[in-house]
Amino acid sequence: MFQRGLPLFRILGIPVHLDLSFLIILPLLAFLIGSNLPLYLRLFGLPPQEGLLEGARPFLLGLLAAIGLFLSVLLHELGHALAAHRFGIPTRRITLWLLGGVAQMERIPREPLKELWIALAGPAVSFALALFFHLARTEAGALGFLTHYLALINLMLGLFNLLPALPLDGGRVYRALLALRKPYLQATRQALALSQAVAWALGLFGLVVFNPFLVLIAFFVYMASRAEGEAALLAQALSGLKVKNLMTPNPLVIPPSLSVQEVLELALAHKVSGFPVVEEGRVLGVVGLEGLEGANPLAPVGHYLKEPLVLAPEEDALTALERMAERGYVRALVMEGDQLLGILSKTDLLRAFQIRVLGHPSP
Repeated sequence: MFQRGLPLFRILGIPVHLDLSFLIILPLLAFLIGSNLPLYLRLFGLPPQEGLLEGARPFLLGLLAAIGLFLSVLLHELGHALAAHRFGIPTRRITLWLLGGVAQMERIPREPLKELWIALAGPAVSFALALFFHLARTEAGALGFLTHYLALINLMLGLFNLLPALPLDGGRVYRALLALRKPYLQATRQALALSQAVAWALGLFGLVVFNPFLVLIAFFVYMASRAEGEAALLAQALSGLKVKNLMTPNPLVIPPSLSVQEVLELALAHKVSGFPVVEEGRVLGVVGLEGLEGANPLAPVGHYLKEPLVLAPEEDALTALERMAERGYVRALVMEGDQLLGILSKTDLLRAFQIRVLGHPSP
């Protein structure tokens, strides 16, 4: 769902990235907060000081409040990351984006208690921040507005994330509690059903109150919960399978001197879409039909090589799929040392998934 975005810095060894959508929402949020500053001051019971509402000051305060919100989101996600680290699960990166932030972990733990504690860590940080800003609040001036605003926004952030909808923290908590007494996949399906209902309710409420931001969040929850359910089903289907179980052994290899036209004829004759390119027993790379679009038919295929993604035969099939998706590969070479054992494509993984879903124990 998320690209790497712009790298910002590392915190506790975890890379923090900025999605380009963040650059859209930050000034918009700053403008909305600044425009409604008098309303916020009345809400917080703060005196409307004249200097605070003059010139560009409301929008500067809006920008500071928006930055404070996203720093709060960052700390929320860092709470998840530290809890996951406690259970031996690394966090690949934290990404700030249009709707907040996401901590991308190496895997979602299937042990209910681990998922429960990791899910609760984020809201716990938000509630702690809300308490901190509540105790630190002042009753006048720019600092008064910022402390009141950040106390409120962190309270709302914690409460919103506890909605029982995947991929929000509340949805993970609900699934973890279900998984304490039910199979994980069944718990995921139940949590998914509730997530879809919550997304519809949130979207309808957003339409009634004419709040497009709520409708956008509802759409995100709906789509992300479906993706979460599909990922859980895929993980269940590929569980226990190794790369060697699914690869095509002894694949057809081609030399780099072969023309593009000859490669296309081979692909048609053998009903394959990619080839390892080998010269004198040494693997040079891979070439796929998707990489030959617009290529000169008479050119050597060696001009269109792609560096291969190499997998070990004993690697888990699900890990292999994640690595392929992470790097945008549709196929990978299975090698042991310098020896080419086979080729694994997303088609092989999809076929295994379909066979498992249909109830067959092995592909």
